[in-house]
Amino acid sequence: MECSACGASWPIVKGVPAYRSTEYFGEVSREEMQKLVRLAEEGYWLRAVRAQFKDSNPDMYHYTADLNRASWIPLLPIGPDSTVLDVGSGLGALTHALALTYHRVVSIEPIEERVQFTKTRLDQEGLKNVDLVQTTLDRLPFFEKTFDLIVLNGVLEWVGVWRREGTPREAQIETLTALRRLLKPTGIVLIGIENRIGFESFLGRVDHPGTRFTSLMPRSLASLYLKLRKPGFYRTLLDPTQGYRTYTYSPRGYVKLLREAGFDSVELWWPPQGYNLPCEMYRLADRAEIENYFTCDRNYKTRVNGHAFRRTAKHWALVKTGLIYSMVPDVIVRAERPAEGSESRQEHGGSLIEAVQDVLASPPGAHAAVLMSFGFRNKAVVKLVGPDGTTAAIAKMANVRRPGAEAIEQSFRLLERLQPVFEEACPSLRGTVPKPLQFVHVGSWVASVESAAPGRSLQDVAMDPRYFSDHEEVRHHLERVATWLITAQSALNSLGSAEAVQEIPPAWRQPPDQMNAPSGRSSSDTPSWVQHGDFFTENVFWNDQAGRVCVIDWDQCGGGYPPLFDWFCLLTSLYYTHARIRRSPEGYTVDDLSFRHTYFEPSWFSDLVTALTDHICDGLGLDHGRVIEYFRQYLCVRHHQFMHERHVSQKEQWGVRYQAFYDFFMKNRDACIFHPRLGSGVRAARKVQ
Repeated sequence: MECSACGASWPIVKGVPAYRSTEYFGEVSREEMQKLVRLAEEGYWLRAVRAQFKDSNPDMYHYTADLNRASWIPLLPIGPDSTVLDVGSGLGALTHALALTYHRVVSIEPIEERVQFTKTRLDQEGLKNVDLVQTTLDRLPFFEKTFDLIVLNGVLEWVGVWRREGTPREAQIETLTALRRLLKPTGIVLIGIENRIGFESFLGRVDHPGTRFTSLMPRSLASLYLKLRKPGFYRTLLDPTQGYRTYTYSPRGYVKLLREAGFDSVELWWPPQGYNLPCEMYRLADRAEIENYFTCDRNYKTRVNGHAFRRTAKHWALVKTGLIYSMVPDVIVRAERPAEGSESRQEHGGSLIEAVQDVLASPPGAHAAVLMSFGFRNKAVVKLVGPDGTTAAIAKMANVRRPGAEAIEQSFRLLERLQPVFEEACPSLRGTVPKPLQFVHVGSWVASVESAAPGRSLQDVAMDPRYFSDHEEVRHHLERVATWLITAQSALNSLGSAEAVQEIPPAWRQPPDQMNAPSGRSSSDTPSWVQHGDFFTENVFWNDQAGRVCVIDWDQCGGGYPPLFDWFCLLTSLYYTHARIRRSPEGYTVDDLSFRHTYFEPSWFSDLVTALTDHICDGLGLDHGRVIEYFRQYLCVRHHQFMHERHVSQKEQWGVRYQAFYDFFMKNRDACIFHPRLGSGVRAARKVQ
């Protein structure tokens, strides 16, 4: 390969221009990496990754295979015809995701084994719009004003190690300044990196040299500590005699650093799972959203994992004091190259997020505040917030070049049919499903834009530690939900008769192992109804002012569900237990205990559940004696639902859990609160195995 400007030339090795390489370093040993390359070349890259990492190193599996590591793509204000540079592309996950979105991607990586693996990956995926180059950050063979986006994910902190002249900060500013010149006017640099003063560092998070607490020390003290200790850490191959050179900064420090390098419009986001797997992202400027996240997360973990003093203390020390906004562990930084003179933004057909914002005529100035996605799942949910902090709309997004994108449009079209049916059915159903606003298609991305549900999710309400102490409030909420289920069922069934929804596979109503079906009527004797299909408390919103519910996320809506399926989903997701749960052992959750307390042991809550279940049966004309069969089929369907999507994070774990629920039910069927011999509302001492 030759330079058109100066005539210099470089070799092309196995189809990749080789400008410069460096000594091996990485998340796994060189031997493991060479084995992975060999397996990928002999078969298929994803099978090789699964075989080598899925069980033994799950973090590495996600790092390599999960395209949602680039979940931030739909938030970027650049169009599909853009040219993108991925610096230090590693094993190619970000490059892969970028190539499915943008016209041209240039991917640079200095490590030979990583380059070979990424080349194999791209070739096997048929991605022809990627230029893979083996080079280092200080040898970038590109003209100025070439790129619309430059990605530095886990790279900036290492610049001081690679460039020994001057201080690490000077090297970082020099590097950022050089990258700024490669950007087109108003081009963007996106950086994923740790927060120097993140609260996890105070809890002993391992810093880049393989030591703890060094990011918190004054730089000179950290350098002296490394020289004295001389830590060995194969990933970095650092020379401790050079001192501490992997500089990170606070959120405010990153803003200052980027502005010194000539960038403008710096925006920071916090990814709770870390910048390497940003399935969730919160805009740091939207403090109310972050405070709500921490409060809800604390309440949920307390309900599911038990009470923990450390969790409560951390919430008080960080959230109540406001320190959390400076001490989030990781940040994703987006900064813009300012235009100079007569320069202007390069137009590339408009971006997805800009098209979504254009849908919202009111309120003006709405912006993305929260992004939610799920590991390996082709779906992102973006919350758009108005200038006053209220939720303006919700956008569900997917890439049409990945499997599963059709579900976004199907859900939108279903909502288009469902919402007017609910509005016309009766006054009590009006406003209980979101209003579909517009379906947007930009490049390889689609987005379903819908109105926001009023109120709070029932999960946030019910996870409050005091929730089950107020029996009347619980009764009020569940009575309203039961009434909605009765009223909504005829409207939902009308969708089935109009063939507006798909049927779930009939086999889903059979036992998980197909071997333990009980005697009596077969599942074919049980009626099948159209139901929401994922009637989890997170998808049910409670509006205190109106005293009614609003149900969101209709992706799983379909026919073929057993009666009362949605009702059982809601009850299980409340996580009821008789008493306060103390901190559980590592990896243990309250799910099994809650399942037993809700459905197999007498209490005021089980009395309420059976009474309202009977009420729903009366309202829908169901046989009370068949409720236990409906419950059995609910467990079967839920298991198969999760196993059908077991490639999505934690879905397989939930499938296994419902297998255990089903086995427990079969062993203790006579003790179930829905057993016909107990009668309506009758309680007796029951012993379960």
